[in-house]
Amino acid sequence: MRAAFKRGLTVTLREAELPPLRPEDLRLKVSACGICGSDLQVNPEEAEQELAFGHEVAGVVAEVGSAVGRLSVGQPVVLESATACGRCDNCRNARQELCTDIQSFWYLNSFGMAEEMVTPAATAIPCDYLEPEVALLSEPLGVAIDLVRLADIGPDNNVLLMGAGPIGLMALALVKKAGARRIFASELSSRQARLELARAFGADETLDPQATPIEQYDFGCGIDRVLVTSPPPTLSSAFAVAIKGGIISFIGIGHGEQAFCHFNANDFHFKKLQLRASFASPALFTPRALQYLHEGVVNGPALISHRFPLGKIEEAMRVAREDPAALKVVVRP
Repeated sequence: MRAAFKRGLTVTLREAELPPLRPEDLRLKVSACGICGSDLQVNPEEAEQELAFGHEVAGVVAEVGSAVGRLSVGQPVVLESATACGRCDNCRNARQELCTDIQSFWYLNSFGMAEEMVTPAATAIPCDYLEPEVALLSEPLGVAIDLVRLADIGPDNNVLLMGAGPIGLMALALVKKAGARRIFASELSSRQARLELARAFGADETLDPQATPIEQYDFGCGIDRVLVTSPPPTLSSAFAVAIKGGIISFIGIGHGEQAFCHFNANDFHFKKLQLRASFASPALFTPRALQYLHEGVVNGPALISHRFPLGKIEEAMRVAREDPAALKVVVRP
């Protein structure tokens, strides 16, 4: 079967072998796989390695292992990129987010930018009521749900979103649903598609941090909640703009120097700020994410800007990386 691999910014498509099917695994015929922003980043430590990729996946069960009882061949499913085991001490103590035996296709080195893949059956959730390209959005939407959950947002809060990529945009829709008083979205003016959707999803104002630094922007109110999906160095701006008692929820990732931030810890202390790191692995909210997509709480189709066949994976990655009009780029083998 064909699968895509990346080495730095170079992407190739070639024949590959699937890992052996264990009793608790299933083989999936991939229907659609989304390109995540993390797929476009190059970790200097991995730049020379050839890596399989693609973790936003929907497909149809093609084969089940001997120990799989709840799924059947031909059943449409969506995958969690990581699933709590349900058996370790943390899971049994209702701390699934700290699971010590996460079930994931990552450990099998089998991914969704391929015609087929192998995954633990525990990661598969039946879903026959959404188109595959919409269903796969449940993976990044689960990340957005966790990001917003940690920020503890209600009707009295004024919220700033830093970085209006697909996860940020979905988080913005959830902030609107939570009834926040004022909502601001920070994104480069060159990303007009993102800015337009941010306003459609509920942003009261959008701002370009290159035109006016966030620290100098007149919000007309006190920002007490900040959602950060941009790289770690931008955290210093979030700390600067947040008012006393503010909460900053963060999922941004960077590599090399971009993995670090510099800030005045005394100011952070005296303003009584809180930084809450969101890392939605294992996934905890996939059924809720699917419900939100099904009910239109988050407009999934509006997020999908481009569709490509697997044979054009190089073009798909280029568009996702370089095209200002790109939102969620989906590959359909």
